[in-house]
Amino acid sequence: MSVPFLSPPSNEAPKDVLRRVLKQGPVPGGFDTAEAWLRAWFDPLEFSLKDEEIYVRFPHVLFASWFEQHGREALEKAAHQIWGKDVRLRYDGTLSGVPSRDDLPSLAARRESEAAARPKTLSPPRSSAFEGFFCGGKNQFTLNILRGTAEGTRVYTPLLLRGAPGTGKTHLLRAAAQALEKTGKVLFFSAPDFTALFRNKGRDEARRALLSCAAVCVDDVHLLAECVESQEELAALIDDMAQRGRPVLCAAVVSSESSRSDPGHEDRDPVTELTPGLLSRLCMGMVLELAEPDLDVRLRYAQARLAEYGLDAGKDMALLLARRCGGLRRLHGVILRIDAFRAQSGRLPDENDMDTILRSTGNPRALTPDAVLALVASRCGYTSKDLRGRKRDPKLVRARQIAMYLCRELLGESYPSLGRMFGGKDHSTVIHAVKKIKETQVTNKDVHILVTELTQSCRKHLA
Repeated sequence: MSVPFLSPPSNEAPKDVLRRVLKQGPVPGGFDTAEAWLRAWFDPLEFSLKDEEIYVRFPHVLFASWFEQHGREALEKAAHQIWGKDVRLRYDGTLSGVPSRDDLPSLAARRESEAAARPKTLSPPRSSAFEGFFCGGKNQFTLNILRGTAEGTRVYTPLLLRGAPGTGKTHLLRAAAQALEKTGKVLFFSAPDFTALFRNKGRDEARRALLSCAAVCVDDVHLLAECVESQEELAALIDDMAQRGRPVLCAAVVSSESSRSDPGHEDRDPVTELTPGLLSRLCMGMVLELAEPDLDVRLRYAQARLAEYGLDAGKDMALLLARRCGGLRRLHGVILRIDAFRAQSGRLPDENDMDTILRSTGNPRALTPDAVLALVASRCGYTSKDLRGRKRDPKLVRARQIAMYLCRELLGESYPSLGRMFGGKDHSTVIHAVKKIKETQVTNKDVHILVTELTQSCRKHLA
């Protein structure tokens, strides 16, 4: 063996030398310690010395592909540090059917190609934008009206779509614009772009361009509040397009339920900051509200995105994400972290890993049945033990029914599991309680206010 072992002693095996040097180096992201990092990608390797070269053998072909992206650079840097720049490393897979060094780049390229081919965007395909919207029962009316407008069933000028951030306003507005293109030219603007149109083209040319369209869409219209001239132009456009029977579709943000429950939040609708002329025109048209995604919508969204990224995690992980993430944007961000974790560690995150990922993305502690019971008990002047018990005081029964209702609506707990949770009650008792609170909210204003406040408090765990 003529490889010059500069340090440490020459009787030490090459693998031991490399491991000790690598352990002293930086630890890549995704690993808590150098030891965990080395166990993941270094220890499975086999080393041998042949013809003045160091040969590295992989346990299987998938490991070779993973090593190319996550371990090769660090290994070669350590080898050059120990034995000098002239040392040669060969990645020998001939004895175990693993591709050789020359084949590794093609494996990495293929992996990148497969990743690029897999869609990783919230925007649905152009031909199915409406179908890509995850709709719950609360938003079905809004979706039907918007689709009818886009398909020409009935034209509303203007149509104002309102919702909290992340509820899908821009998604639906773009979907409508795409569907309207079959009727002619459609212009889609953000509020700043609408203002820039008049600044860059001039008033007359901008007006001609707008009036030549079959439809105009303006997103985040509330941001026009800082420019009175743009508001006046949009108000005039609405009048002109209404006379021509052409749609003008706008979207504006409203505060989320969780932020409205914050005592320090100023309950001010951004749209009310617009000039009276524009505001009155927007209000005289079709105003549609988008509700925030409920548990069922978040669960379906999580399942779809996990499948899209090839994360075969099962329904339990999807349900955990749906419970811990109140909005679809945050949910998507967490799934990106899970995908990155798998790419670095070669496995899906376990329960402890998931807790770390969720906390690192700004998610507070989980909203659990115990947390719901504690919130309801505190608000109604009882203890969680009281709610789980069998006492039949009318006020206590009402609080218990509200707790059952919230666990069902926000967490998706099954009726049998809720029965067990509340002192071994039959599932039919829980069904009756949930139905009772739904009906009572319609007829009893005090119950409606109480349930709304408790729902907002629960949502703060998911904000």
